[in-house]
Amino acid sequence: MMERLQGTGSKDEDEKVKDEDQEETVDEKIERLRMEIHYLFVQVREKLTNLPPITKPPVPAPLLELRRAIKEKDMERELLLEEQRASKVVEEYLQENPAILEKVDDCPICLEPIFDVDAAVTFYCCGKPTCGSCAEPLSAAGNDICPLCREEFPSDGESLSILRRKAAAGKAWAQCNLGRTFLHGSSGLEVDEQKAESLFRNAADQGYSQAQFLLGIIELDRNNTDHFEAAASQGHMSALGRLGIYYFIGLGVAKDDMKAVRLLTVSSELQTTDR
Repeated sequence: MMERLQGTGSKDEDEKVKDEDQEETVDEKIERLRMEIHYLFVQVREKLTNLPPITKPPVPAPLLELRRAIKEKDMERELLLEEQRASKVVEEYLQENPAILEKVDDCPICLEPIFDVDAAVTFYCCGKPTCGSCAEPLSAAGNDICPLCREEFPSDGESLSILRRKAAAGKAWAQCNLGRTFLHGSSGLEVDEQKAESLFRNAADQGYSQAQFLLGIIELDRNNTDHFEAAASQGHMSALGRLGIYYFIGLGVAKDDMKAVRLLTVSSELQTTDR
């Protein structure tokens, strides 16, 4: 202990203490992997040099192990570089579009932005949304009490009545969810696409991003990206991903591969943070 405090230990011990006290950064890890891969290639060259001139398969086992190690380390390094690239793309996108963080809903449980709206859950008792990560354990535990308003969860029959009542009162989240019920013909209702679209439009007019996204889905055959753009501007990452696909194939917008990759990267990365 005194040696560590006074710095009188060996060089190896000092390096070990340094490693324990300082966690390796991503850049340092990438550089370490690059050096390890280089060292493995040196070993491969040495072993190839020592082989008889006419030697062909089977390849010696030690050489196969070196090749396997190189492949694994190179893959790990490439993944780290891709994570860095994706993280930088997301950071730049949010800097260019700061209003997104102001418009997107925050989960009242974990307080993180809800970017993956498709996985989010809205409690009909109080109309508050939670991210998928927080909603999943609540569902698995079979809780009967809403963690937000402390009221009992309504039954299926009660949920439909609540949706109708809230939708009639102009609540965008209720209009959107009731529209989905008509769209899919669930909860005992018959499929009614016209009524569903009307409800989606009422909610979309209030700036409800999920309704804007669903309107975009309904109007796919019209090559209209306006609804997806409106939803994406509010942090709806599925809508942003759709725009990325459209830019990739040139549907309703000018084909732009670079923009497509950028939008798809942001969409994928931010939706992943919710899980």
